[in-house]
Amino acid sequence: MSNQSDTADGLPLALRLTGRRVMVFGAGPGAAAKLALLDGTGAEIRIHDDAPACAELAGRLIRPLHPLPDLAGTRLVVIAPEIDDATTALIAEAAAAAGALVHAVDRPALSDVTLPALVRRGPLQIAIHTGGRFPALASVLRQRLEALLPPGLGAAVTAAGSRRGEIARRLTDPAARRRFWRDLAARLLDHPEIPIDDLPADAIPVQAGRVDLVGAGPGGPGLLTRDAARAIEAADVVLYDALIDPAILELARREARRIPVGKRCGAHAVRQAAISALMVRLAGEGLHVVRLKGGDPAIFGRLDEELGALDAAGIPARIIPGVTAAAAAAAHLRRPLTLRGAARSVSLVAGHDLAGDLPGAIEALAAADGTLAIYMGRDRAPAIVAALIAAGRDPAEPAAAVEWAGRPQARSVSVPLAMLSDALVGLDADGPVTILVGEAIAASATAARPADAEGRDAA
Repeated sequence: MSNQSDTADGLPLALRLTGRRVMVFGAGPGAAAKLALLDGTGAEIRIHDDAPACAELAGRLIRPLHPLPDLAGTRLVVIAPEIDDATTALIAEAAAAAGALVHAVDRPALSDVTLPALVRRGPLQIAIHTGGRFPALASVLRQRLEALLPPGLGAAVTAAGSRRGEIARRLTDPAARRRFWRDLAARLLDHPEIPIDDLPADAIPVQAGRVDLVGAGPGGPGLLTRDAARAIEAADVVLYDALIDPAILELARREARRIPVGKRCGAHAVRQAAISALMVRLAGEGLHVVRLKGGDPAIFGRLDEELGALDAAGIPARIIPGVTAAAAAAAHLRRPLTLRGAARSVSLVAGHDLAGDLPGAIEALAAADGTLAIYMGRDRAPAIVAALIAAGRDPAEPAAAVEWAGRPQARSVSVPLAMLSDALVGLDADGPVTILVGEAIAASATAARPADAEGRDAA
């Protein structure tokens, strides 16, 4: 059960005011702010106040406040904060008797509705309100959305609305029609100049089923690329790994199917062949499938198998990269993966092979002059450390292990290589662990190195 304090005060609705009477009581700055929202709704707006109007209302017809006007036939009553409490209560009582909705600014107990912060692009309106608890937040969100939405979007919405009947006649299949409109909407957000009035129904191809192989990164939504977020938002089906942050799944549409297919610590909820077959089947049904993988799809993500199955079936597939765990681990440690004069390369290696044994690549990479990033090595750490030292790595070389790299709950240990196994036992990690080995991650490494004439590190 949700906490009562998190419960919304009401349901946002769009109130049609065209040709309806709206009474605004007050002619000060507070009233002017509300009139800015009401202008353009097509309402018959009447302003009542006994005091002079503020500069923003110069030229507006302002009728007397006293005696109170007849509110019969009024759709909405707005009472500005400049009106005193006693008069506000009288107006609200009269409005209720007349069947009008009341918005008393800063007096929620007397209000039926609130007027939100609005982002407007023609007929497109985005309303933001906080139930009167934090109006400044609503204002800041409005400003950010204003910056995100292109100015020409309103005209595009109007043009698209005029084509709905025609598109419905041309695209009789409901699923194809929904995909058409979703694809068009996605394009319009980036290119609102698309001339929809001249656009035939087949100008934007209604794509058949397709798959996006998406890297979700190692953390929450903040580490997603914009392309990744858009793919998730547009998907009909999301097949996701076990370690995907639930907040990322919340980006998907409410009606999108979410299917867990994850593997963790050798426990395979769904076998790889079954995952590939499922992607082919769903895309074959004309659906947009997102295969959501932790980290980057091309790094220990079985990309070759999934892409091979899709290519063999003729399913269009796109790869969207993601932040890999080694980068997130280095960021958590506040250390680089490369360091001039000490680590000019980074080697990524899995901590076990298909049989669960130590891969020979670890011993071969021990001689590499650079940083080792070892994935999925938590349970094989003693064998990994022993193999690296036996192959020539210095037991005193800097090493670190980061659990849940990229997440708020990330934890780490930084010790000499020879002590890494014991340190991991002390960490008592049960989440995914990334091991980094090399001089670049030494906590005592000198951050300042000789720079070139422009102050950058010399390459």
